[in-house]
Amino acid sequence: MSTYSYHVFYFPFKWELPGEDKKFFSEQIDLKHIPINEYTLWDRVQYDPAEKYIPVVGEDTKDREELFGELQYYFDFVHPVLYDIKGAQNPLIYHYERREPKAGNVEYRIVVGDKEYVLKVDAINLNLYATGVGILSFFLANNEECQKEELDVRNINQFGRRIMPPHSGEFSAENRSMLSKSIKIEGLHGDPSKYMDGFNYKIHTTGQDLEFGLSDVWKPAVFIDNLIKDLSPEMKVTPVIDDRMLVNCWYGNDELSKQVKDMTENLKDGEFVMGDFWYKYVFVDDGNDDTCQNNEMKKKLLEESTYYRWQEQGTLYGISRYSLVALTNTSWFASNILAMHMRTIYSRMFELIIIQRASMLRFSGEVTKVSCLSRRTDRRLAERIGSLYQEYIRFINQIYFQHVTVQDQGIEIYDMLMQQFASSEKIKELDGEIGELHQYITLLIDQKRNENGEWLNWLAAAFLPATLLTGVFGMNRSVDLECKGDFWGHVVFIILVSVLIYYILIKRRR
Repeated sequence: MSTYSYHVFYFPFKWELPGEDKKFFSEQIDLKHIPINEYTLWDRVQYDPAEKYIPVVGEDTKDREELFGELQYYFDFVHPVLYDIKGAQNPLIYHYERREPKAGNVEYRIVVGDKEYVLKVDAINLNLYATGVGILSFFLANNEECQKEELDVRNINQFGRRIMPPHSGEFSAENRSMLSKSIKIEGLHGDPSKYMDGFNYKIHTTGQDLEFGLSDVWKPAVFIDNLIKDLSPEMKVTPVIDDRMLVNCWYGNDELSKQVKDMTENLKDGEFVMGDFWYKYVFVDDGNDDTCQNNEMKKKLLEESTYYRWQEQGTLYGISRYSLVALTNTSWFASNILAMHMRTIYSRMFELIIIQRASMLRFSGEVTKVSCLSRRTDRRLAERIGSLYQEYIRFINQIYFQHVTVQDQGIEIYDMLMQQFASSEKIKELDGEIGELHQYITLLIDQKRNENGEWLNWLAAAFLPATLLTGVFGMNRSVDLECKGDFWGHVVFIILVSVLIYYILIKRRR
């Protein structure tokens, strides 16, 4: 069976548990706190370094070979965030795989207009990370000849990833210019309605259903929400990017690949790159018009988003803020090797970039939340900020990497992904936010310490007269005071000294 295109959709989200928001950040994002459904159809799949392969996943030989290639490709220090490593003391990731795609025929169905696109589901994976975020991913093979044309591939990417209405006009059944009629996953156990969404939104007003309910804002599609709830019903999920999933796509098309190969001069101004297909493919557009109606801007966007290394082989890669795509021919090498690289090696790389971005947003949200909690310098607030700072340092050291491989193409594609997601700029902004918060609480703690020291000085001053009195009378306890002077004279002297000390302290405090 031929595979004409391969699609991976990623849904990044923030996960929270009820009542956890009042705890330290390290407790909020502790993966061990997540309650797992006893009867879940999700299997936790771990990589055992002793066995060098992930057990119980499909075809052992194929999976072992692909995993070996991934492990060889990435630095050892990157592995803990890419793989759920068996025996890890403080894991960064819990990796779950849905059971049904391994055992039977599961399909991802997208209805666009009068056409239904059917894709074979190879895997549905759910990764939960120790930064309080996660990724639900769908690995989909397009094996149908009737949906191999360029418009079909673009429609699959555009409508298959859209999980929320982007505009108010998208609610009606008549106007679905950017939203599919429905998305359905067939072949999963349980109630079929749990794994489909017809996107039939209504607004609830007094006495009539006419308008869109505000309670549904930023609520993902029904099938996404239920898939995650199948693992943990108590876990609250919030999208962290926008109303669309991110796309990783390989597409084999001999005619388009030949046009790429024939480009010889002035590549960046070439007819193919500046043409309709490439821009729409890279930026996941649909319809007849480009979303960029200025040639200079379009040229700049494509220049930043197109990777030309293998152009003379008829291969182009495209990278944007929400896509990683490849166009090749349909040769055995392209269909088996390059397509495999896109769904394995580069899928891991794209996941890493996505999780870095999602984690930055989670940390930024926590900074805002902690900043609004209290301006009192209580110990718990300081400890909560300290917990946030500690987890951020862990993120910087174990998840946010400048380099992940020694392979030239991997270095170049990773750099382009970092540039498209503005990772360096965002990490600098987050550094500033967390640094300012840390400095703020340090200043408050120092201020509190100074205040406590001042009160200690006052306390010492308050007991100074008694200390003097004790010294005077205790030093010569056996001597008759009347022989040394008048008793009441000493008392008056001590009172005068005390009044003078209090007066000086009050003047200094003012």
